Amino acid sequence: MNEALPDGFQMTELGPLPKEWRVVRLGEVLFEVDVRVRELAPDASHLPVLSLTKNDGLVLQMERFGKRIATDDVSDYKVVRRGQIVNNPYVIWEGAVHILSKYEAGLVSPVYPVWEVKTSVADGWFVDHLLRMPAAITAYNRFAAGAVNRRRAIRKSDFLSIQIPLPPLPEQRAIAHVLRTVQRAKEATEGVIAALRELKKSLMQHLFTYGPVPVTERERVALQESELGPIPAHWRVVRLGEVVDVKGGKRLPKGDEFASNSTPYPYIRIVDFKNGSVDIRNLKFLTEEQHILLNRYIITSNDVYISIAGTIGLVGSVPEELNGAHLTENAARLILNTNRLYRQFLVVALQSDMVQAQIQARATKTSQPKLALARIKEIPIPLPPLDEQREIARMLQAVDAKIAAEQARRAALEELFRSLLHELMSGRIRLSDFPLEEKHDSQNRNT
Repeated sequence: MNEALPDGFQMTELGPLPKEWRVVRLGEVLFEVDVRVRELAPDASHLPVLSLTKNDGLVLQMERFGKRIATDDVSDYKVVRRGQIVNNPYVIWEGAVHILSKYEAGLVSPVYPVWEVKTSVADGWFVDHLLRMPAAITAYNRFAAGAVNRRRAIRKSDFLSIQIPLPPLPEQRAIAHVLRTVQRAKEATEGVIAALRELKKSLMQHLFTYGPVPVTERERVALQESELGPIPAHWRVVRLGEVVDVKGGKRLPKGDEFASNSTPYPYIRIVDFKNGSVDIRNLKFLTEEQHILLNRYIITSNDVYISIAGTIGLVGSVPEELNGAHLTENAARLILNTNRLYRQFLVVALQSDMVQAQIQARATKTSQPKLALARIKEIPIPLPPLDEQREIARMLQAVDAKIAAEQARRAALEELFRSLLHELMSGRIRLSDFPLEEKHDSQNRNT
């Protein structure tokens, strides 16, 4: 069997691995530390309380929940320091295990084990990635105990018995460095996306108050007070029913199922509405018989949709390839009077805070909110001249295009990270000769 292995590989309990790598148990690279607030100086109680998340690691509890949920007395809370690893034993099988990287120190729940890495044999940032690999998640599920799914706790002894692949320490550091470099690039991209979204929010506020004029000229714009707030004096406020026809969608007959394969008859649901358009990746399709039955309930690429059940007020238009698609009963089709209204302007106007407030005010206040078709017609919207509508839409679409480009970059980085993680952690890509000096690596691990 060894003859079939790639050159330089050996067969291990975990499968083929490079010959220089070892298979060890987590107990050989981790040991528990249990430092409580009560054991330290009183200032320790003022450390930030951290929450352990599946995707974002250890974050400020105030940021995650918008408020402090920890008890007033935190004397029993554990202190965790940068480079130490924390796991939630009840949901570790979801990936709730992370190294502290964002803060120098913080406090975590008394039920969370805190682990120190034995730096003579392992790199903490390497181990951090390893602990969320599919093989580790499989091991957590194997050891997890308890009858209730959300409380399947894993014992510390079982956690420490899990086997992991361990490259030589310099290669661990090189692997961690490469993965962290990609992570930093993704985080930077996320920062750009957040900034662009804030820009769009500010730009919309300006455009729907002063119109498409430079910020330096807004003082010259004559304003009027309206039920939507201040708008340019030459704009009008109209009811949506004055400039669009409102049509409802249609649900499948009770008991009917979607077509098992793709057909020429796509069916758009609320879950397909994404960022002002439609996500085509998970579309459902109708059979020929269903298409004939629901043929009146379609939407074209010249229309605008708005969700009217569950999540109220999702707005957008469908791409050309979905022209004539069938529309869910939980959304309405807005057919525009194009002599008075520009489609892309209507989308951004309905997305604006001032109109969204009007939309939400007209929805029923129940556990499953709904917006009646008749109430849609009552919604007030601003109505600039057509040339201004086009310019407002163009300016906002330019920001949307930048956001989309950054989102594509983020998706590419996420895919690169997943690919590198698999290849590096399996030894298929080797970094044995990666030129990483100790001082440089130490600096990166502390940022």
